[in-house]
Amino acid sequence: MKPLDRIGTNEQDVVAQRRRDGYRSEASDDGLAEVRETLGALLDQLLPGVPPTVDLVAFIEANTGRPLGRGDRRAGTPAEPELFRAGLGALERAGFLSLDDASQRELITRMRRGQADQELETHAKEFIDRLLAKALTGYMAHPDVWERIGFGGPAYPEGYAWIGLDEVSARHQRKRGWESL
Repeated sequence: MKPLDRIGTNEQDVVAQRRRDGYRSEASDDGLAEVRETLGALLDQLLPGVPPTVDLVAFIEANTGRPLGRGDRRAGTPAEPELFRAGLGALERAGFLSLDDASQRELITRMRRGQADQELETHAKEFIDRLLAKALTGYMAHPDVWERIGFGGPAYPEGYAWIGLDEVSARHQRKRGWESL
C-alpha cells in the first residue's frame, strides 16, 4: 500500500479509522440490531475467511439504505432497509441459526437461484443478492483487504489521470509537456 503520507489527509483519516474501528460505530436505528446474530452467520457463509478486523455486520448496519453504487430496484421489491429486515426475519423464522453449515449453504444456494422466495415468503433472491453486493462493497473498501489483494490504496491527493490516445502518444514521443502525463 502507498505510504500514508503520500495520500490526502482526508484519505489518511478514513484509512486510520477503518483500521482502528473496522466499521464499528454507534448503534443504528435501521432495525437490524435484533437480527445481528443471523446477519453475522449469513455473512460468514457468504464471505468465509473475512479477517476479524473487518466488521461487515457493522458495515451493513451503518450503510443499509445508503446507495453505494446501485439505485435500481425491481418493481414490487421493497426498499433496501425493508428488504434486509424482511429477509433476515424470514431466515430467523426458518431457524437459520440452528441449521448446520451444509444446510445453511444449501438454503443460500436456493435463495441465490430464486428457489426460496415462496418457502421464506419474501423476496429471497433479491435480498441475498443485495446483501452480498453490500457486503462486498464493505469488504473491498477496507484497508486490511487492500493489502490482501495487492491494491495500492486510495488515489493520491491530485487523483488519477485519465488519459486518451493523444496523451499516450505524446508521452511516448516525449512531446512538449509529456512529463506531466
